[in-house]
Amino acid sequence: MRRSILLMVCLFLVGGMFGCTVARKPGPAAKPRTVVVPETTRVSFERIDPARAPQAVKDVARALDDTNASTWVRAGNDIYLLFNTSSHNRGYRAEVTEISQRTPRPEFSWLDVKARYIRQTRQAPSNAPVLTVVRVSRLARPVSGVAFQFDREKGPGTVPMQTTEPQTTGEPAPAGSPETSPRVEGEASIDEPAPGREVTSPVKVVGRARHSTGEVRVRLVDERGMVLSEKTIAVGRESFTDFETSLSYGPPASPKKGFVEIVARAGDRDQNLARVPVILK
Repeated sequence: MRRSILLMVCLFLVGGMFGCTVARKPGPAAKPRTVVVPETTRVSFERIDPARAPQAVKDVARALDDTNASTWVRAGNDIYLLFNTSSHNRGYRAEVTEISQRTPRPEFSWLDVKARYIRQTRQAPSNAPVLTVVRVSRLARPVSGVAFQFDREKGPGTVPMQTTEPQTTGEPAPAGSPETSPRVEGEASIDEPAPGREVTSPVKVVGRARHSTGEVRVRLVDERGMVLSEKTIAVGRESFTDFETSLSYGPPASPKKGFVEIVARAGDRDQNLARVPVILK
């Protein structure tokens, strides 16, 4: 009997020791979290005559028929955006105001299309739908999808219907004249690329900046002022912040002039802090 009691006590002590060991075993270490900042590139575009669109675009437009719909079509190496307004809403037509290409992951990219419905003074014929076709310029990366954001025109006024020139969008490049802002709110310099250098996509930009708002925008524009690519950089408000980034853009058909700029918001306007001319290839 005594031997049995001693055996039970030993088993109890051994079990307690193992139990304590398991309880004290540390859990797996927490893995560091990786935050990926999506790359955003401004994309140029133009409105085209639906009659001159590829046959695939015409086939999709015919399928939309008399509906209020928007979609996109890949035809060859180009992407076309279609906006169809039914006969009941023929007093309005769609106008694209901005297109951005967003790349949250290297293997995935999509287009963010901002558009609005505007009134047209010269309406389409009775019972006829209104079709708007927009061709997107050559993209740095293929896209997997398109998102549409719409705003209806505000205010009682009307907007004349534009039928001559293709529509493009972009922020105008600053003029060569001195800044008219009463006070300078920031400073910046561009170390790379060097002035006049030939660049290809993506172009590497190295510089330093500071601004009272705590951020600046590094952007690439063509000689007409069209924004081809843009990124926002956090900088010091009083001390300079060194930065290195890259800007992707759709290569032009032939080399053309462009500019790498650092700009920041100053009141209700953009303030140009630094600008370097380059040759886009």
